[in-house]
Amino acid sequence: MSKITSFFTLLTLVTLYGCAPSNLMRTWSTTDEYDKKFTKIMVMGLVNDVTFRSDVEAEVVAAARNINLQANKGINMFPPELGKPFEDVERVKSRLRDNGFDGVLTVALIDIKEERYIEPELNYEPLIYYDRFRNYYYRTYDLVYRPGYFSINSQYFIETNFYELKGGKLVWSGRSQVLQAAEVDTYLPIYGKALFKELKLEGIISE
Repeated sequence: MSKITSFFTLLTLVTLYGCAPSNLMRTWSTTDEYDKKFTKIMVMGLVNDVTFRSDVEAEVVAAARNINLQANKGINMFPPELGKPFEDVERVKSRLRDNGFDGVLTVALIDIKEERYIEPELNYEPLIYYDRFRNYYYRTYDLVYRPGYFSINSQYFIETNFYELKGGKLVWSGRSQVLQAAEVDTYLPIYGKALFKELKLEGIISE
């Protein structure tokens, strides 16, 4: 149950940002019904570097606020010293709902050497364990927080999943072009703006 779309067009990139990545993002979205009127989302960076995680979350939060969607950085509620905060996922979901959140957006930096990398000519569809927030969080946390995972000489893509909080189910997943590690910082503002443009375009979130 999915649809494959381009993330943003070459023309949009040239017009808005003055650059044209060679590999455009591909996305998947659910066909299941859910409430698309999100009012406040939690942005969680899955990056094994505190400063970089904070920067990733800040860029995505800023982009969300630019379309008048309330958003908060996950690092403020779930700082690194907590480790994996989702041992009791129902308790965490309750805490998020009590604070007015109705969506969770994860942003992970994935090495293209990992098995989840899919060549551009192939259709993109999330692996089965992406379906639930808890499953994805644990599998990805164990990957990106391995010692020595991040290397300036490696290539990565940015993987973003959007979960509705009520059921914790995945409603949208997307991935960026392949980047050198040194390029990620400069790409993040472009990524954040294009991300929410696409979420609105696909009807994942509504006014």
